[in-house]
Amino acid sequence: MTNEELSQMIRVVKKKYILEMKQNKIAKLEGISSASVSRIINKAKDLGYVEVKLNFPSMEDQELKDKLKEMFDLKHVFVAKTQTDNYDLRLSSVSDELAVYLNEIIEDDSIVGVSWGETMTYLSNNLIPLKKNNLKIVQLNGGISNRNVSSPSENILINFAKNFSSEWYFLNAPSFVDNSEIANTIRKDSKVKEMLDLINNTDTVIFSVGAVSKDSILIQAGYFTEEEYEDLREKGYVGDICSRYFKIDGSHATGELYDRVIGISLEEIKNKKDSVCISIGKAKAKSILGGLRGKYINTLFTDDITAKEIIRLENKNTNA
Repeated sequence: MTNEELSQMIRVVKKKYILEMKQNKIAKLEGISSASVSRIINKAKDLGYVEVKLNFPSMEDQELKDKLKEMFDLKHVFVAKTQTDNYDLRLSSVSDELAVYLNEIIEDDSIVGVSWGETMTYLSNNLIPLKKNNLKIVQLNGGISNRNVSSPSENILINFAKNFSSEWYFLNAPSFVDNSEIANTIRKDSKVKEMLDLINNTDTVIFSVGAVSKDSILIQAGYFTEEEYEDLREKGYVGDICSRYFKIDGSHATGELYDRVIGISLEEIKNKKDSVCISIGKAKAKSILGGLRGKYINTLFTDDITAKEIIRLENKNTNA
């Protein structure tokens, strides 16, 4: 089974058993036949996924949760107990819990900001519908403007807006530009300035963290060369939030690297009522740790594999 087929199976089964949708509605949403929906559900049963994911309550690792909450003085933490090494199933466990949590914390008459990326795409496709009154959903940072690279930022925004029956506001600007002079000119545009003001007035921000990796979409889009990214690593940068880079101690980039970005600043993220991060994977542990140390994250949703690595890295630094 391919990852795409597994992702579809997860969506179909959740719509059937969690959201209690009829099979014809699932078929319409997925763009497949009702017979295909039935086959997918039966295959999930045969593989044991329905029994594991739906017959048992979601399990949380309370010990790891408490450690992270105490270590970093967090507002809220969820650490999923993983039953598999499969990335999609692990992300599904974490995403399911965050979908429930968002319905609890997002209030009427508020402004919610969302970032983009693969994890945020997954989350946006697996939210739990709930109408909110006078809610605004805004994009936190610009998108990718390269015809050879697909940026799902607008789809994420629309998915969130549809889920909460709210208005959505798209930041029609690139995430990165060539230099700070161009960035300053773009920020002065009346429509962009209006959007940036809205972004800065968000109550809740939801994002994942990026790792400084050669697989970064920013390299694929041509904003950085692999050599420039290697230079970032050598200078100690471990990750980014909304295209804003920071080191493992939480200190962030300054000067040209920071000023080229169009979108929310890390200082603004720090000031939000809820700064919610969803991220899993040992490869993201240093990025998450830097975000926690910088106080850019006050609410974390992750799994036990990732949590153990974050704690190991923090203890290693403390005991050094």
